[in-house]
Amino acid sequence: MRKFVVTFLPASLLLAFLAFILATCGGGGGGGGSPPPTATLTGLSVDGPASVREYGTGTYTATANWSDNSTTAVAPTWSVNSQAASISASGVLSCLQIDNDQAVTVTATYPSGGVTETATKNVALTNIATIPFTAEMVSGKVFFEENFHGGGASDSYLFYHNADFTYGADWYEFDGTNESSGRETGTWSIDASGKLILNYVGGGTFTVALISGSESSTGFEAVVDDGGGSPWIETLEKTVPIDPAKLPGTYRQSAGDYTWVINANGTGTVNAFGGFTFTWSVDSAGVLKMPASNGYSPWWYARASSQSTASEYTVLKVGFVEINPAGGFYKYYGGHVLTRQ
Repeated sequence: MRKFVVTFLPASLLLAFLAFILATCGGGGGGGGSPPPTATLTGLSVDGPASVREYGTGTYTATANWSDNSTTAVAPTWSVNSQAASISASGVLSCLQIDNDQAVTVTATYPSGGVTETATKNVALTNIATIPFTAEMVSGKVFFEENFHGGGASDSYLFYHNADFTYGADWYEFDGTNESSGRETGTWSIDASGKLILNYVGGGTFTVALISGSESSTGFEAVVDDGGGSPWIETLEKTVPIDPAKLPGTYRQSAGDYTWVINANGTGTVNAFGGFTFTWSVDSAGVLKMPASNGYSPWWYARASSQSTASEYTVLKVGFVEINPAGGFYKYYGGHVLTRQ
């Protein structure tokens, strides 16, 4: 018979040995063992506008449901069941030209872990009715447009429809890094159907149709067609003459946090770009011109959405261009909103 000798280990060593065995074998707590099972895909839903106008767009998103009761935003494969619309890989639905209201179905498909879920959303495409422009609505008028995009990008326009049927457009674009600007000229007319026709010097014709029911005291919406692709919708703001009697005062410009002081004696100051002084006057067309000590002259066109009392402007909204000392076009910056202090 073999004799067994039992050796007792110190308690501290025994505990350390047991901990090593448990960790090696995957037992015990404290983070050991098999990872929890991965949640599986159990459902999908689509969110976005219930209707999209002709020539308009709508953005759709998809949300996945998981077996652990969580939800996450996902990037599915998108499709739409009609040639009257298209949808991008990022879920932007574009309504093309249609003659009547239509119903379409947007579909999202998303696979994960061998499971594929599909969700749909019914979307109404609504036809746009247009009405004729009249010469009185356009002749001698200046319209303003400004659009803001992601990443701080923006574009701005002033459109001039002179009484002699000449046309001009000052534009400014900023892509978030670089800025550019320019001035284009041409002629305007209204055709037999009441559409506004813009012919640019050097080529290019734009046809503009007024959207029924969109016109108000401050602006209107229009369908624009350059003949080279799908038409699009633009929102244009009317401009009005500036009243010099209501102008003097101190204003805060929200963009840039600048302060403009416009004195009743025709002088003024602003702390923008290191500060400069200017003289000001309002011409016969109601345009505020401010030749400045820095060598440039902003020309301000009051937007119709400006606010005033009987004696003063409380909120002055402007679109403007900047003219160099020789009188030529320099740069067009876009819109300002100035609030009386």
